[in-house]
Amino acid sequence: MASKEQLKKVAYRCSQHKFANNASMTSSIGTLGQIEKSCENCVHFTSDHKCDINLTDEILTNMAMELDYKEIDWH
Repeated sequence: MASKEQLKKVAYRCSQHKFANNASMTSSIGTLGQIEKSCENCVHFTSDHKCDINLTDEILTNMAMELDYKEIDWH
């Protein structure tokens, strides 16, 4: 299961994120007073903490691959 920080990073990279109607009740407020994106406040995030369109794992995998690519010494 992804951490809260990972769920925020996934949401910012997810083209399908849509705030749930109760987003202000279940999410954190950013430093400028805006609601921060997170999978937890998306309409696709289910009560059993899963993405109903199966994007969380795919995005996490892509994020990990990006990190691996950046760590390669290309010199």
